Amino acid sequence: MPRIGLLFALVLIACGAGRPSYARSPSASMVAQAGPGASGATGGATATSMEIPEALLIEGSIALEVNEINDVVPALRAQIEALGGRVINEAVSGGERSWSAQLKLRLPPGKIEEVVAFLGKRGEITSKHVTTTDVSKQLFDQDLAIKNLRTTLDRLTQLMATSGLQVQQILQIETEMTRVRGQIDQLEGDQRYLKDRVALATLDISISRREGAVTIAKAKAYPGLRGAMLTLFDPGQRPRTRLGAGFVLHTVLRSMSLEVDVFQKERNEAGDKSSTAVITTLGGAAYSDFLGGGKRRTLNPYLGLRLGYAYLDSSRFALQGEAGVELFKATYVVLDASVRATGMFGSKSDLGLVTGLGATVAF
Repeated sequence: MPRIGLLFALVLIACGAGRPSYARSPSASMVAQAGPGASGATGGATATSMEIPEALLIEGSIALEVNEINDVVPALRAQIEALGGRVINEAVSGGERSWSAQLKLRLPPGKIEEVVAFLGKRGEITSKHVTTTDVSKQLFDQDLAIKNLRTTLDRLTQLMATSGLQVQQILQIETEMTRVRGQIDQLEGDQRYLKDRVALATLDISISRREGAVTIAKAKAYPGLRGAMLTLFDPGQRPRTRLGAGFVLHTVLRSMSLEVDVFQKERNEAGDKSSTAVITTLGGAAYSDFLGGGKRRTLNPYLGLRLGYAYLDSSRFALQGEAGVELFKATYVVLDASVRATGMFGSKSDLGLVTGLGATVAF
């Protein structure tokens, strides 16, 4: 048992020596102890074998301003993939008021200048910051610490195989082995992460439009033309039906619109030509939320009320109640049909219907 106790004490001392805080590169005193013969062939080979390979960690940020957005982000993504890198984070914001993009790139260190040249052709680089950090010593220390810990773990494994150990000694050895394994796993994880950052440089790219705000095209009004027909309920000696055409200007949601309809002269029963009829109204319409709310591509019904001026043999006040349907509705064009119960009031009053079919385009 004394022999076992002595061996256990030696292993615990070795465990302490295997901790990362004690890992270090060969010192000058170790080289000096080699004596004058160390400068010979053998000594030269040892010195060469202990050289630390260079490992550079490159990180940077670039800010770019462009005149037009177009396909700058997809083009940059394609360029990075062609260079053997990847986009690990992408955020594009803006829309109708402003536009900006933030991208985080990982790419081979030797390709950074190609990316800078590519961005320079797309816009103006307003800031560029690239840092290079030498992590060779850190990687070397990690290798050395892992090697020492593995040596300690091997010794503990051998000690565990020794016969005659007491339960308390076995538990102490297992506790120490668990601690050493944990340190090895942590060091190996840190080393893998560090080597990945060395293998691929990291760039943060910030892109914005030079003018700041950017607006997506959106219709503000729909001007257009329409064909119309005026039918009088009690025409008397005048023609009952008149054909005409008109100009219309309404908003996207039909909350307000201006329309001018002009109807041709017609001969009455006596053979005389009547005067030209004109109806100019201002009003609006509303969609029903129960019938699509005006958002469907086809068949959007609406109801409206209109007030204005009419000339039919004399000047009149015009009042119209409207029922219509948008036959087809897209971003750039709307086709609709409507029927309007029309009252024209003045020295003489008339009631009738104005039916129409129109087409408007986005402005």
